[in-house]
Amino acid sequence: MTLSKEILNIGLVFSMEFGKNWLQPINKRLHNRFPELTYAELEDYNLVCQEVNKVAHNYIYSNPKKINGVYNFMNLEEFSHFMLKEFNWISEKNMISLYNQSCYYASK
Repeated sequence: MTLSKEILNIGLVFSMEFGKNWLQPINKRLHNRFPELTYAELEDYNLVCQEVNKVAHNYIYSNPKKINGVYNFMNLEEFSHFMLKEFNWISEKNMISLYNQSCYYASK
């Protein structure tokens, strides 16, 4: 099955929400937006978006940069290059949000 880049990016936005939807499956929200999707398709989108978040957060956390003796996060360009190798459908806007959220979680 081929997943839609458009729906994947919408799902990724849903998966990064804070508030009441924080860390919640995106299936219901995607179904509300795309009622034609089957249960299996909704679950596939949910799993891919969860995987993207996991990979992004782990990559930022596991690859600090030491500059002048101080640890920092890698830059957005390096992060994007890594993420697009496996998830070439991520939009620029979502990439920035994913990077910022991953840096936020890694700093906690």
